[in-house]
Parts: sequence; C-alpha cells; structure tokens
Amino acid sequence: MRRTTVGTLVVVTLLATAAPGEAAGLSRDPVSVVYDRDHALHVLNAGATDDELTVRTQALASSAWAFFRGTSPLYYRDLGELPPSAYATAGGDVWLTGDAHLENTGADRGADGEEQFAITDTDDAWRGSWTWELRREAVSIVLAGRAGGRGASRIATDVDTFVAEYAQWIAKFHGTGDEAGWRLTAGNTSDLVGDLIDAAAGDKRADLLAKWTTGGHFKADPRLQAVPDATRAQLAAAVAAYRTTAGEPLTASEAVVKDVRRRTGAGTGSLGRFRWYVLVEGDTTSAADDRILELKQEVDPAPKPLAPAATTLTGGQRPALALRRLANQSDPLAGWASVGSVPVLVKEKSPYAEDLEIGDLTTSGIWDDTVRDVARLLAAAHARADQDIPGTGLGYSADAAIDGAITSVSGLAAETRAFATSYADQVTRDWQAYVTAKTDGRALF
Repeated sequence: MRRTTVGTLVVVTLLATAAPGEAAGLSRDPVSVVYDRDHALHVLNAGATDDELTVRTQALASSAWAFFRGTSPLYYRDLGELPPSAYATAGGDVWLTGDAHLENTGADRGADGEEQFAITDTDDAWRGSWTWELRREAVSIVLAGRAGGRGASRIATDVDTFVAEYAQWIAKFHGTGDEAGWRLTAGNTSDLVGDLIDAAAGDKRADLLAKWTTGGHFKADPRLQAVPDATRAQLAAAVAAYRTTAGEPLTASEAVVKDVRRRTGAGTGSLGRFRWYVLVEGDTTSAADDRILELKQEVDPAPKPLAPAATTLTGGQRPALALRRLANQSDPLAGWASVGSVPVLVKEKSPYAEDLEIGDLTTSGIWDDTVRDVARLLAAAHARADQDIPGTGLGYSADAAIDGAITSVSGLAAETRAFATSYADQVTRDWQAYVTAKTDGRALF
C-alpha cells in the first residue's frame, strides 16, 4: 500500500480489509491533494483569480455534497489506487462526461427548438472506463440521499435502480442503435424532470437579458466585474476566432461584441478559473435578441492522469466537441478560443436553462424517476460517442462493448452500491478534514 506523509499532517487511510468493491488501500492527505490542484490555478493565473479561489474554499467547506462536486480530481486520483471494477474488462475506453453527478444535468432548449433534459457539463470530458463514471454518479446518489435525509435502505435501492436502468438502456442501444436520436423530452419523462422541462419551455430570452443587461450593456452587479481595456480587446479577438468553431457558426454581424465582464461566484468545481460574459449583437441590431456568451477557462480534465494519452484534444476544443458527441441536440453555439493565452470553452448563457438541484428530490417517487432518467442520459452519452460519429477516435460500438462487459446486472449493482457507499463515507471524512484545515487557518491554495 502506497503511503504519503506530508510533514506532521494526519494521513487519511482506508483499511485494506474493506469488502470487495469498496474503497480500500487509500493513503493520502485529501487536503493536500485539493491544495495542489488549487495552488496550480493560483500559479497559472498569477493570483488574478485568488478571489474566486477564496470563494471556492468556502463552497468546499459548506457540505460533503459540495466537497464532492468540487473535487473530481481527488476522486480520479483515488481510482488510480483502488481496485478496478470486475466489469471493466471490455468497453474500457469510451467518451466520458468526466464529472458525473446529479446536478450536472438539467433542462434546456435543444438545438432544434424542443426542450429536453440533458447533460450540462463536459469540462472534465475525457476517454476512459465507463465504470469510472458509473461509480461517480452512484457516489453522488448516495451523498445527495444523505443530504436529503434519505434512509440507507432507500439509498441502496436508488443506486440499484440507477445501475439496472443504465444496463437496460445500454442493452437497448446495443440492440437498436437508437442512441443517435434518443433524448428525454416532455413526451417521455415525468415528475421533477418533466417539471424542469416545462419550466424551460416557459423561459424567455427577454428575462435573461433583463436580469443581466440594460440598453445593450451589462448591468452593475457585484458578480460582474469590469475588465481592463487589454482584456476587453483579448475577449473581442477571442469571440472573432470562436465564431467559426461553433456547431452552428455565427456570422460576423451576429458576433459583434457590445460589452464584456468577468463573471464571479459561479459553479463549484470551476471556481478559481477565469469566466467571462460577453454580450454580442445577435440576429438583428435590436437589443431584444442579444446573446450572452460564456467563456470559461479550461484546464486538464480530472480523468486525464488515469489515461494520459487517450486523446490529443486540448483546451476548449475538448469539452466543446465532447458536448456535441455526448448530448443529442446540444448547444449549437458551443465552440472554443483563447483569451490571450487562456484556453476557453465558449457556450451561450442559455435563457432556457433549468438545472436539477438535489433539494428538489423530495419524495421516493421523484427519486426513482430521476435516477432512472439520469441513468438513461449516461447510457445514451456513452453509447453515442463511438464509431458512429466521425472524430471520436473510437473504431467500435461503445454500447456493444459495454453491454458485453455487463455479464451480471445484479453483480454490477452490488459492486457499485458497495463502492458508492464506502466512497461516500470517505468523501465525508475528507470534507471534515478540509473543514478542520480551513478552521485551523491552513493554506488551501
């Protein structure tokens, strides 16, 4: 068992006697792992995003759920030491969202104008084993259930339902090839997800613009910071370079920059990165159809250390192309550029986005329907991004490979449940260690 000692710090260790499939043999200081990642951002950005890193420390210390959401590199670091899934014998190299958890899904208007429930975050997208992502989503189900006061037996049932639904839909896609056009809309879902889709259908561009802008400029708002003239020029140049990389490229007139701001306080895992809002002209010269583009700094994705040569895609191109491959009818304006030397993913700040929040999971019926819908999304994502889409780098059917690897659905469910329960316990201990470090005044970035 590998052991890391950092000065006189207490090292968190999981017993090697844990049951099969559970976390075992870990030896690391979780605070140091998180510090290393965040300190690297501090250095990379020359302290310019330290205000965001400070907010990040507060967010990570707020709950075990928030800590898990914001520390995907710690999870993948741990997977490198933990025993692999017994089912990772085939289909081990597929496209992953990279940071699967319940709140990285939500409703939005699809590229064809129909509202849908979909994956919302591909910042950590990479190629690797489907079991990495299945396990991470299962851990999120356990932690979200605990945060909502859900009992252990019900949480176990939720995880089993999630795994069984994932396996069932992988088998369906293997048998039909329907993954290319499949998605969740008002016609094939219900409860919370259906409510989110209905809310997205009722949203209006005017409401988003009224929230953030007035008279063709951004409003005064503490979350929107003015930028130096040099940064403004870099942002304008980035939008000019970006517009042809979008899935549906913008014309030069649609991409005229009207105003720019640095956006602060958004996200959890991405706190500490540069994030900018750019107001562009839109289809006409009327302010009513202006668009807000979000430019988010991209860094190496969390799963990369486990498969460093899995793809050569870098910068904002990696998450932009991953979004197109993993989600049907995804944001047509997703693309990439660089702001000076900072690589960015560019997406529209959607007027129609309605994120899933774990606090809305209030009944067993809602829990059951939601974990089924999330399982379907994950299965469809893994099944889509393969030989059927040019450029994925996969020369085979991902759904066929995964379906062949799942030799026992009950066995996969039992293994995943044991892992998720044990690792959720570890996340809670790690979060408590982080809170103690913060309280003690330890440097966290």
